Amino acid sequence: ADVAALASVKELGLSGTNETIVKEVGASYAKSAFQQEDEISGGTGIFTVDVQPDKQDRTVVVALSYEWKPFLAHIFDYRVTPIKVSATAGLAGRSLTCIVGLMQPERLAKSSIHLDDKSVVKADECAVYSNSVSRFGLRADNASAMSASTICSAGGVLEFGFGSTANFQPKPITDCPQIQDPLVARKAPNVGACDFTNLQISTDQKLDPGVYCGGLLVSGNASVTLNPGLYTMKDGPLVVDDTASFIGSKVSFFLTGDDSVFDFRAGTSIDLAASETGAMAGLLFFEDRNVSYSFDFNPFFLKYLPSDVRLHKISSNDARNLLGTLYLSRSILLVDADAPVADTSAYTAIITGRLWLREGPTLTLNANLTDTKVPVPDGLIGTDPVLTK
Repeated sequence: ADVAALASVKELGLSGTNETIVKEVGASYAKSAFQQEDEISGGTGIFTVDVQPDKQDRTVVVALSYEWKPFLAHIFDYRVTPIKVSATAGLAGRSLTCIVGLMQPERLAKSSIHLDDKSVVKADECAVYSNSVSRFGLRADNASAMSASTICSAGGVLEFGFGSTANFQPKPITDCPQIQDPLVARKAPNVGACDFTNLQISTDQKLDPGVYCGGLLVSGNASVTLNPGLYTMKDGPLVVDDTASFIGSKVSFFLTGDDSVFDFRAGTSIDLAASETGAMAGLLFFEDRNVSYSFDFNPFFLKYLPSDVRLHKISSNDARNLLGTLYLSRSILLVDADAPVADTSAYTAIITGRLWLREGPTLTLNANLTDTKVPVPDGLIGTDPVLTK
């Protein structure tokens, strides 16, 4: 019922006034899911589906009924048949989708969202989606925890721990309809000639927008302030190391070419807010969709990561303000800081191939959209299906 309601209410937002399509989608999902279970149990009962869309309220109610033939149970309680259940889903008018894990399962890497080692994700006012169709699509190990307004997995959920279990609030919905990359229509910026090449900074200074060929390294005790604008990392990484500070407001980063990943290391201070206007408005990081990438790796041996697997890292123990959207659809985003990450940001959204939390970090994704002028990119707000009952 949950899956059918979510699928059909999503169609409600796309289908205009054609309620027939909404009903057909809901019935199809319900019957398909029920048939799989019924074949396993060998049932021979009568299954009915009733889908009632309400365009004005932007909700869909799916009611299921199963007339089954009990062997003895009905003698003791006549109410055992039919079995009835219903679910109501709605289109959240101002709700934010703050995590989407886009990766599809590879040979060893199955989960597009993976929490480990008592990691915590706090996303109480926004939705979380794992698009992996693996039965391990959403994974939480060793007492890790996640809270969100809605948690959906296109596949299954794996909770694993030695003497303790993962904690999801609310309980994840499995077999959810997959969602498309919500920012697939967003155009990448043009890249001009190099303004800087293999730039390394170890003293306090201000930086200007431009194309940083070979990447950018900030190290030592340097305090770097970014002037507003677009910073393109071409064919090289953005690395902040040692005890350096990296601060910028109304800034965006475009990552293109080989090795164009970011690495914010443990002793650093990171304070970034995305552009408020222009072509990169709302985007803190935008990864070029044309980069070479792979998700074929063994998650148990991170140090042996293949060269064609892109890995962004937030290890900084002072990265509390990451305001805007991190769009990293071709990569892994690894968060392994010892201190809270993004908890003072008005909002943070993460669209990535694989979100991976290791060694106990706490990632907080707020949705205080009225507290900032940084806009939410189209596709992340207002059309996400959520269960309401």
